[in-house]
Amino acid sequence: MDLKRYYFYARGYSFLGRHLVAGKIVDKTLEVLAFLDYRLHILLCLWHPDMETRIKLLRKRGVQIGDNVFVDYGVFIDISHPGNVIIEDYALLGYCCSIFSHDAAMNKFADLPIKTSPTRIGYNCAIGPNSTVMPGVSIGKHAGVIAGSVASKDVPDGVLVGGVPAKPVTTQAELFVKWQEDMKAHPEYYFDSQHPKRAPSTPWDNLLTWRKEGVKIQPPGSSRTGTPFDYLLDARQMKKDQE
Repeated sequence: MDLKRYYFYARGYSFLGRHLVAGKIVDKTLEVLAFLDYRLHILLCLWHPDMETRIKLLRKRGVQIGDNVFVDYGVFIDISHPGNVIIEDYALLGYCCSIFSHDAAMNKFADLPIKTSPTRIGYNCAIGPNSTVMPGVSIGKHAGVIAGSVASKDVPDGVLVGGVPAKPVTTQAELFVKWQEDMKAHPEYYFDSQHPKRAPSTPWDNLLTWRKEGVKIQPPGSSRTGTPFDYLLDARQMKKDQE
């Protein structure tokens, strides 16, 4: 049994080592290519494998990005007027969302100018995957845009909007309560996690009671990834079973 466990450790840590070494080489190579070719710079703002590098490339384009911002893969930010996009601290931009700050539609149809407007993504708000924030829209603090939605109007602080066009669906306070109720009913669906870019607090932290109540959910790092990292989970579980 120990030999099998050590084999799992070897497979897992071997994959981890290759991942770290190759990742650094790939990251630096792509960064050099972005410097040499602006077209690749634009593409790598969306698809560079390292998030911190994606953020650095976006800042070089003029996007105003605060601290501890999470930018997922495929995030498209206005190409022609990136300096009009403001992303405040602790904001989260989900997979393949789009943030615009100009409207050139009428310029295409007639002799009318391009309209530009500052677009603001507020403090500790979340823009869901495949959603769109239109030019000039301001997303409030601790607010959110549900996946697949189109935010064409300002979103107040603490409100979640959804749909096309997006309309208010719920508030963060209501969502905190509903989320915890579902955790208690289905703890097997939830995995504990300390997000590295989480805001230090929200106005509704007093509603978060599940830790004090001792609600048992899945432990950190226990989710399967479909990669050789899973060997490490197997090895650790085998060790735990032997104790």
